[in-house]
This record gives sequence, structure tokens and C-alpha cells, in this order.
Amino acid sequence: LNQNLRNTIIDNKPEAIIILILLIFSTVLVAIVSGPDRGLAVDKNGAVFIGNMYYFAWAGLINGVIILANYMESAYGINVTETMRLRSSSFTYWSALLACSLVVMGTSADLYNRNCDVPNEEKPQPFCSQTVMGVVTGTIAVVLSLIIVALKISLGAAPFLVEVGMNVLLFILYIVEIAVVTDSGGPGSPLGNLYYFSWISFLLTFGVGKACHEDYVEAQMIVEQQQRTSERPMPTLANVTGGDEDYDNSEKRDNRVDEDDVI
Repeated sequence: LNQNLRNTIIDNKPEAIIILILLIFSTVLVAIVSGPDRGLAVDKNGAVFIGNMYYFAWAGLINGVIILANYMESAYGINVTETMRLRSSSFTYWSALLACSLVVMGTSADLYNRNCDVPNEEKPQPFCSQTVMGVVTGTIAVVLSLIIVALKISLGAAPFLVEVGMNVLLFILYIVEIAVVTDSGGPGSPLGNLYYFSWISFLLTFGVGKACHEDYVEAQMIVEQQQRTSERPMPTLANVTGGDEDYDNSEKRDNRVDEDDVI
């Protein structure tokens, strides 16, 4: 009975439905637990004050994503990690940067709506200006990351200089964003979603840069190998004929030596 039940559920549609339900509940739980002001595990400033609830809610969501990836590999033979790596060494970093930047953008926008959606003379400064910086940085990062991810999915690759240029731009933007948003009194100064995901996004730009450097080195090695191959002299008729003559002369010398031995 247990074996029949296992064959019915594991690697079949029932398991997929269970995983999707868990992902939906995990996503809703993260929103309820870590949402600024209204989150169960954060205070009105977005700072975490119930660590277990906050961190385990995020851990549950990440675990659900991992389970989904394992199910796809087991049921359909789709290795998500390997597929992403084969598309490009930087594809995984860009995808993660897209997801993290969405959190930065959404959290900053929520903070702005709750604290700065008032007449200009009543806006708390520099808090609102700092929050706008988070919204702008997150939005730009989402758009640029989405462009690169879409190019890699549709075409298999993105223009190298475009990818490097966008990464450098995001690297600079996140340096400024972290300096401004996580400053004392800023919207990202409390240890919450905006703080953590701003830093994670910044670190992911290093990952993209590392992957681009590896792609550049690999491309250089391929070009050098092709150049060495093209520089090899092609055999000509004269070389082939000369080689035959050398072989005939060598054979004649060998025969002469044999005759001398006989005498």
C-alpha cells in the first residue's frame, strides 16, 4: 500500500500540486511576517524584532524553491541549476539580482507610500529622499536585470559589452544606494528586508563581474587557439614531393648499406 501510494504521489502531479501550494503559502507567510510596519516579525521601522519568525519564514520560501527544482529534475529530467549555468555562467547571478532588486524596489515603495505620501512640507527629510533613492535603484536594477535575463533566455547570450556596462552601472548605483539608504536614520538602517536585500544585490554585482571575467578569459583562450591553428603551414605539393624524394633517397641509402654488408 505504501509503495502504491508513493508511486501515485512522488514525481507525479499530486506532488507538484503539494509543492505549489507550499510555495504559495510560503510566499504569503513571508509577506505577512516581513512586510514593513504590518509584518508580524518587524516593527514600524522595518527592523526585525522576532528573529526566528523572520528568518525561518524566508528559509521556508527558499526551501520550497529548492524542492520545486528537485521535483522538476526528478520528474521531467530538467536540471534547473545546470540549465541556468549552461546558458551563461552569469545567468544565475542576473536571475538572483532580478529577484533581490524586486524586494528592494517593493520595500522602498511601500515605505515611501506609508511615510512620504503627504504634502511636501510634511515629508520627513532626508528619510523620503533616501527612500526615493531605494525605489529608483531597485527599479533600474529590475529593468536592466530583466533585459539581460530575457536576452539570455531568448538568444542564449547577451552582448558582452552591454552586459559589462550594465553591471558596472548597477555596481555604482548600489554603492550609492547602500551609502544613502542604510545610513543612520535611513529607511534601510534597521535590519530588515531593505537592508539585507540591498547588500545581497550589491554582492551579486560582484558575482556578475566575476562571471563576465571568466567568460572573457575563456573567449580569449578560444581565440588564441584558433590563431595558433590558422598559423600552421598548410602542406603543399612541393612539400609532399620533397618528402617522397627524401624517402626514396633514404631507401636507396639503406639498400646500398645492405649490399656493402653482403660483400
